[in-house]
Amino acid sequence: MLWLLLILPGFLKAQNLMTNPGFEKFSKYDCWSCTCTLSSDSHSGSHSYKVTNRQYEWTGPSQELNLTPDRTYSFKAWAKLLNTAPGKIYSNLDSLLDITDNNGKQTYVSAGVTPFITPGKWHVVGGDYYIPANTKSVRFSVKVPDPSVNFLVDDYEVTWIDHSYKFESDEDKRIDQLRKANLQMSLSGSAAPSGLSVEVQQVKSEFGWGSVINVAAMFDTSKPNYMKFFYALFEWSVLEWSLKWTATEPVKGQLHYDLPLKGVNEMLSKGIKIRGHNIFWGGPNVVPKWQKDLSGSQLKPLLSKHMQEMTSKFKGKFQHWDVENENLHLHFYEDKLQDPHITEWMFREVHKLDPHTQLFLNEYDVVAGGMSTQAYKDQGLQFKADGVPVAGMGIQSHLGPNFDLSVMKHRLDEVAEVGLPIWITELDIDEYDANKKAKKYADVLKLYFSHPAVHGVLFWGFSDQNHWRPNAAIANGKDVTPNAAGKKVQELLKHTWRTNESHNISHGQTVKIRAFKGSYKLLVHHNGKVIHTENFSLGDSGNSLKINLSGTGSNPHVDHVIIG
Repeated sequence: MLWLLLILPGFLKAQNLMTNPGFEKFSKYDCWSCTCTLSSDSHSGSHSYKVTNRQYEWTGPSQELNLTPDRTYSFKAWAKLLNTAPGKIYSNLDSLLDITDNNGKQTYVSAGVTPFITPGKWHVVGGDYYIPANTKSVRFSVKVPDPSVNFLVDDYEVTWIDHSYKFESDEDKRIDQLRKANLQMSLSGSAAPSGLSVEVQQVKSEFGWGSVINVAAMFDTSKPNYMKFFYALFEWSVLEWSLKWTATEPVKGQLHYDLPLKGVNEMLSKGIKIRGHNIFWGGPNVVPKWQKDLSGSQLKPLLSKHMQEMTSKFKGKFQHWDVENENLHLHFYEDKLQDPHITEWMFREVHKLDPHTQLFLNEYDVVAGGMSTQAYKDQGLQFKADGVPVAGMGIQSHLGPNFDLSVMKHRLDEVAEVGLPIWITELDIDEYDANKKAKKYADVLKLYFSHPAVHGVLFWGFSDQNHWRPNAAIANGKDVTPNAAGKKVQELLKHTWRTNESHNISHGQTVKIRAFKGSYKLLVHHNGKVIHTENFSLGDSGNSLKINLSGTGSNPHVDHVIIG
């Protein structure tokens, strides 16, 4: 997998600061208020620690570390539950940091939580955390909320997140390597006139650039520039609200599909590709109200019915389906049905009904924050191991005005280890100052475009007239006028990261260029007049266009073009 070969080198070489991280011997760990023994059941190597007789929820093998303050570190561990608490169908894994400052004050924080864990499988837990400047020492351990739960731990890992990555120069190199391919054009044939040139016009990008759409605004005649701005800039879309179950069936049995269908068909007619967002969303405040009083046995047949309705209405129209949105954080259906694996069931059922649409996970606090990065990685690994038909991982990116690109890169690298394509599904940056916002969008877009696992980026809104965070908008007012950030985004998507070139060419000559991957139109000019056009595509393997000319010197024409 290309992206696994191109992960930040400094991160791959980071030194693990734990002693005896693989628990191959009984040393260097404190096991307070619990019993720790060596076990031959291991995640890697020959041994792990078995943790039993726990007196408190925080008890487990821990190790004290003298970390350099004012740095961000990554904390990871692997754990396997041996039982669940009485009456519980799953448990959460937590990564606990006990931070002692120079005055002796202790603070307990979580680096990250992995939810919905059942006994019998190894799971990764952890996250990244900034160590305050006045820190004296840090103690790292795995925490399970109920002390009656016994578990195994293995492969503790603590590493410093390297900030030496040279984003500007390294990203440009990576973009050229990842997003471009070799294109060559040559002329041959019986005609050999002068005044010839070849022009390549990029029509579409292979990388997915898109935005969410408010369907009501889409058909609002008082906002004619809303869709004009969208069509001029984007090639992918996702509906903001109108596909969610609360919108399609706010009252049980009363279905509302006309408006989203109208919007989807309109965009398809313009050549826009669409993500289906979403079939399920398990937040207690976003599920249809009529579901809350149903029993699990009453609700599950309705889940099946809803999947059938959604896939039949939109079959063949979407490139992706978000099957259950944000289910690491929102677990209405898991709790209502008492099934920690209900999301896997949903994926399998949707795949049966719509086997040609790629099915995605979609989650927040994965790159914008670090609390769910390892949990999301774990979910992707478990889905793959269990044969769940997941095709990609959606990462929301609702960013504030302050973020650390090196830490964001680290988090992307972690999720990329799953080996599935990543899509940035909901990007916005909440920054009031338009000039600062322009720089921040440019930095984040370069990070994503230069990352080998990322296949597309969708903005979560563009106009401040229809945006859940108006300060994040890249266009303002009823005329949808691009602000400084919008102009920067337009420059990047339509000029900097787009290939439109003309080259003089003579008989027998070959022109070689590096061009962005995507679909193209070739135009052959003679003395400024177009004498031939041809469509072609440029992918990973590049392309070679062999143009055969015939006719007189003053009146040549293209006989044929051999592509590939």
